[in-house]
Amino acid sequence: MVGLLVWTSCEKDVILDLSDVEGQYVIVEANITDGEEIQWVKLSYSSSYYDVSRGRGITDATVQIESGDDIFVFKQWNSDTLPGYYYNTEIPQQLQEKVYELSIEVEGEKYTASSELMPVPSIDSLSIKINPFSELGFTQDTIYDIFVHFRDLPAQENYYLFNYAINDTLRTPRPSDKALVSDENLEETVSLAIFNINREDIEDGDEITLEIRSISRENFDFYNIFFTQTDLSGNPFAGAPPANIPTNLSAGARGFFQVSATGKKSIIFHDENLK
Repeated sequence: MVGLLVWTSCEKDVILDLSDVEGQYVIVEANITDGEEIQWVKLSYSSSYYDVSRGRGITDATVQIESGDDIFVFKQWNSDTLPGYYYNTEIPQQLQEKVYELSIEVEGEKYTASSELMPVPSIDSLSIKINPFSELGFTQDTIYDIFVHFRDLPAQENYYLFNYAINDTLRTPRPSDKALVSDENLEETVSLAIFNINREDIEDGDEITLEIRSISRENFDFYNIFFTQTDLSGNPFAGAPPANIPTNLSAGARGFFQVSATGKKSIIFHDENLK
């Protein structure tokens, strides 16, 4: 599925009325990443704060992304099977470091957002170690830490989002599952325990793949809001948590548009090597 280029001017805070938000707001989930054959934009209407189901998908919208002289029109997927999903197969897998403009029209209302692709460092390696508290017997279950090792990009402010998968199955689908990193206090050479895994959730020989994404400061703040507030049944857009929610979308739409460079690295889990 699918920041901000001029970071200071596009972000807005909107306080929503918890008593009745169902259908009142357009929710946008738009994360464009390099290396993908198909790019997605998900559109829905807001649902009640007390409704843990996803909002009703928006059909018959006009969706496009513009970058320089290129205009990429998104087509609606089968509205019966995946209402609200729009896709494009023409965006190059090798994205360029420039500004991308998202434009959405729903029932005569136009919503826009923009995001600048920022570079991302390559992951040098991964390592797995038993968690120190687990090693000392302070945890009931055996816990392992996934360490990521990379060299931070110099002379600029960087923000990163991490996902991980086991045998190609994503284990971080919800906002609260993901890991966020700011390089504000990082050394040039980085070694971080980024995720932990319960021994019961992995088998010897399983492949762990870590993904790093470049994100904007505003997207970093956007995810942090959801980390500290309600994440209802995996649906961060069910109604509105009782606080200001950052967005880079215009005209009162919610959600976020982010274009990200990505990097991946894999490691095979071998329990005997960790004892």
